[in-house]
Amino acid sequence: MARTPDEWLPILAKRLDERRPRVDVLRSYANGNAPLPEMGRNVRASWSQWQKKARANLGGLAVEAPANRMVPNGVQVGQANQDDDRVRGIWRRNRLDVAIPDVIRDALATSIGYIVVGRDAFGRAVITAEQPEYMYAATDPLQPWVSRAAIKVWRDIDEGYDYAFVWIPGQRQKFARPAKDEKTLRPWDRAQDGNWFPVAEPETFTGPIPVFALENHGGTGEFEEHTDLIDRINTGILQRLSTVAMQAFRQRATKGGLQTTDADGNPIDYAAVFEPAPGALWDLPEGIDIWESQDSSQGIRAMLESVKDDLREFSGTLSVPLGPMLQDAANQSAEGAAYNKEGLIFKVRDRIARFTPPLEAALETALRIEYPEVTESVTLRWMPPEHVSLQEKYAAAVQAKAADVPWRTRMTSILGFSDETVDRMEVEVAAEQLQLAMLFQQQQPPAENPGVVNVGGN
Repeated sequence: MARTPDEWLPILAKRLDERRPRVDVLRSYANGNAPLPEMGRNVRASWSQWQKKARANLGGLAVEAPANRMVPNGVQVGQANQDDDRVRGIWRRNRLDVAIPDVIRDALATSIGYIVVGRDAFGRAVITAEQPEYMYAATDPLQPWVSRAAIKVWRDIDEGYDYAFVWIPGQRQKFARPAKDEKTLRPWDRAQDGNWFPVAEPETFTGPIPVFALENHGGTGEFEEHTDLIDRINTGILQRLSTVAMQAFRQRATKGGLQTTDADGNPIDYAAVFEPAPGALWDLPEGIDIWESQDSSQGIRAMLESVKDDLREFSGTLSVPLGPMLQDAANQSAEGAAYNKEGLIFKVRDRIARFTPPLEAALETALRIEYPEVTESVTLRWMPPEHVSLQEKYAAAVQAKAADVPWRTRMTSILGFSDETVDRMEVEVAAEQLQLAMLFQQQQPPAENPGVVNVGGN
């Protein structure tokens, strides 16, 4: 087994290169650049451009549907019942409202995402989301979010070098090599190609390797097992578009035999006589009829319906809402919509359970970098995946109030306000109650003086 960064470098680089083609394909499905339907080796550029119009970004939809319901909602340290100010500072400074959704989308799209903790020049914790195209971690089989060794590679086109970080327990070593092409933005050609040399002495650190992996269910992307279905839908769309386009070039002909010359014996230019134009009126001789190739609109409708059926299969298989895909999804039965949403909620709960341990480990590592005295564990809270829209949240809050759920719990766990916001809301609520009490006192009539006796009759 490898022991040093130099020994781990070729092993990790080889694994990164071997995984890269699969990650590139999955990424293409998720960012709207899925393989072109019916793509051949020698197609013309114009046909390639036409094929691009037939691609639907279904992979991206399969990623966004669960990702949009995975919303972090606070971090607790130890037994505290609300956010810790120290963690709030780390969260805001590292823009984790952006970084955590990014790493979640990487894991959903490509099956793996990485979050890395380091230090800046001032000794503060730095947390970054790293793309799996440029990073690989050898993880513990029993704890797949814990790294045994890891590598990150990138290209600096200004310096003309490729760089690599290699982590092993207690050490991080930086390597470099000359870049083969300083003009390209590709991070490297092949990570395992040699010529790497150490840049400086290894850096040392305490604690676990600060590279944490988010692995998706089954080690696959959300749509990886259904790329054939996506390809089938894109092919159906291409066939429909091609058929519709051909309707603009339907063949026409005259029946009955037109004269080839006029009364003076000059040839007749029928291309000019029958010039197609809006509002054109043709004077056809008696007995002449126009024939037109068959209208295939019925076939177009059939192809359109088949694409809709494929989209419904895609929606049911991956628990993706139909609304973004089909405009007539409003006509879907309430039972069918509820079943679809229920499947999505179960999926999101599973992904939250899988992604929480590495994210909590990263936050603990960052907290102990800045506050070494902290020994408590960190708990990452999430908004309930059932309640994402405002309508869902406030309907659930009303029901929770009827069930005597405490006010602060309703604000954080159901309505999704951060503990920092709820703290401010508590102050505002107390101020409003004080103002109402003062206003109530001002509106009360003055009390009668019991020492004054009315002796004047009326």
